[in-house]
Amino acid sequence: MDNRLTRIGSRLVPDAIATPIARSLRRYVRVPWYILALAAILFVGFAAYTTALYESFWLTGADFGTYVHMFATTLDGTGFLQQGKYVAGHPGGSYWGGHFTLTLLVFLPLFALVESPVTLLLWKSFFLAASIPLVWIVASDHVADRRVAGFLAASYALNPFLWSAWIYDFQEHVLLPVLVLLAYHWYYTERYRRFLLAFALVLVTNELMVLIGGGFLVGLALGAYRAGRLSRERWVFAGAAVLTVGAKLLSGAVIDRFSRVSGIREAAIAAPLQPFVEGGRATTGELVQLVLSRPELIVDLLGTDLFTKLLYFALFLAPVLFLAVVDESTLGALAPFVGFAWLLSGTEAFYTFGGHYPLYLLPFVYIGASRVLGRLSPSLPSGRVLTMFFVVVLLTSAGAGAQTVAEEGAVPETGEHTETLTAAIETVPANASLVTQNTIYPHVATRSNATFIPNPSLFGLYQEQYGTPRPEYVLFDTRLETRSFDWSSPVRDAYFPLVGDEYGVSRYQDGIWILKRGYNGSPTGITQSGSGERIVFEADEFVATGGQFKDGRLVDRGGTNDSNVWHGPYTALPAGNYTATFHVAARGGGANGSTAAVDVTVGEEHRTIARQAVPSGNGTQTVTVPFTLDEPRNGIEFRGFRTGPGTISLESVVVQSGTNGTTADRRGAVRAG
Repeated sequence: MDNRLTRIGSRLVPDAIATPIARSLRRYVRVPWYILALAAILFVGFAAYTTALYESFWLTGADFGTYVHMFATTLDGTGFLQQGKYVAGHPGGSYWGGHFTLTLLVFLPLFALVESPVTLLLWKSFFLAASIPLVWIVASDHVADRRVAGFLAASYALNPFLWSAWIYDFQEHVLLPVLVLLAYHWYYTERYRRFLLAFALVLVTNELMVLIGGGFLVGLALGAYRAGRLSRERWVFAGAAVLTVGAKLLSGAVIDRFSRVSGIREAAIAAPLQPFVEGGRATTGELVQLVLSRPELIVDLLGTDLFTKLLYFALFLAPVLFLAVVDESTLGALAPFVGFAWLLSGTEAFYTFGGHYPLYLLPFVYIGASRVLGRLSPSLPSGRVLTMFFVVVLLTSAGAGAQTVAEEGAVPETGEHTETLTAAIETVPANASLVTQNTIYPHVATRSNATFIPNPSLFGLYQEQYGTPRPEYVLFDTRLETRSFDWSSPVRDAYFPLVGDEYGVSRYQDGIWILKRGYNGSPTGITQSGSGERIVFEADEFVATGGQFKDGRLVDRGGTNDSNVWHGPYTALPAGNYTATFHVAARGGGANGSTAAVDVTVGEEHRTIARQAVPSGNGTQTVTVPFTLDEPRNGIEFRGFRTGPGTISLESVVVQSGTNGTTADRRGAVRAG
């Protein structure tokens, strides 16, 4: 087989290249078929699944659409790694203004093969699936028992944190598992020059890898010292240390070149440190210096959400039976990440290992588990006991992985609404400037003039310094139900104040809005001529003041007269005549025989434009409140108030336009935010 691989390679490429490729392929040939089959199944499954999520508008602009836009604008020459989002700190828009990565550029020629968002999803699945056999190779370097190596590879493949990162948009971090595992394998097999090459690529994949990789390097050096190899390998560690320092200096210089500010923004810093941050930002070094100068802060920093931190740390290590915590190389990699997450960062995803953050650490965890199992292998039990134990752990991991995906609500659904949204996108000229929302952006990201609003607070900072951008078109969808947060909200808040003066509603249908600069006519539909509709807002879409949600109802059993029972959902509607039908129950009665009242308000001042008393009675009743909007309005509420003693419960509010009452029901996804 080895000679055959060499002969085949020599026919395709020169011997100098074919020989090392053939040697590398030999390792994969030795990987059991069931590990390769598992990797292939996950590649196909996650490629199809994430593509379906993309088509159903579940993936977001941050971080999927930004990468699509980066590659598209770089390839067509309109910019270099342009993200397509508004960031005050680096208004030029290049990704290198916030993060430095060289290995990301490997995706440019891959994306150029087929310039489609799906291309990135396929390559993401390929690289993550390719790391599964590499885990087996690293494990088999240390453990002769194929069951143990197979367990580690399967544990990695079924790891719930890997699965959650797999469905989370796209990032350059998908390269880390392959690069880290290759680097360590080459270090262990004493191919040190290849190790240094792979380690250098790890360091320039993301600037945070300088800290994590540096910690890993210290752990490896400690292990080499304990094994008596340090004197022989010191040139390797010296070279790796030089690479680490060089990567740190290079990343800092590049980010400074593309950004006007440096450091972590205050909102992303741990709350106990924020009062001491000057200028709204601080570097990691400044935060460390702050903690060292005020050691009393450590108690507050560790105590913030401590149970959650400990719980997720335990869950992260459970798939490898906590073995990695006794390996010095893994501890070296974990220490800077956990230290940053627990003490300095105010971002929950860091210490819960959410999003793409597992990709930073998972390869190091499985390297550590392999090293520990290699030392323990002579004392491991044999036979069915060990096999059954491994099977139980793997089944638990797979179940947890499925549960993780379910908790994300990552269910791809397409239908009439997504078809209408796709048609709306097509009505916007491809060369026109466009601002849209986070969940729509991946579908327009290949357009060089398309941008989006990913973070309301960051966009607010941009507005303060540079004003609100004035694109030709603004597109948002108030009823895109793929995410719990209504991503149309920051777009509406930014551009509704300009409607009537600078923008007009060009098209509207089913909660999908297209604003056009300078448009003065009446809105038209998207796939139909009329824009009439019927919208159902369920009880859980409102904000309860004092009541509780029970069996799909909002129930309030007590309160003072004129107190608010519920408010929201802060939706938007075009001009027209409407009726709001409240499905509400009110038992009891005040002096006038009424227990509750409902109203309709608009605007930031909550101006009441219609109100109706709810008579007391048994069971659910319908209370219809007609109202008229003379112009498109944002922030519309359908509220409830107490006017007497008794129990009040809300089931739903149905809003129906006066021009068309036959449109199919659709749950309104606008939530108070």
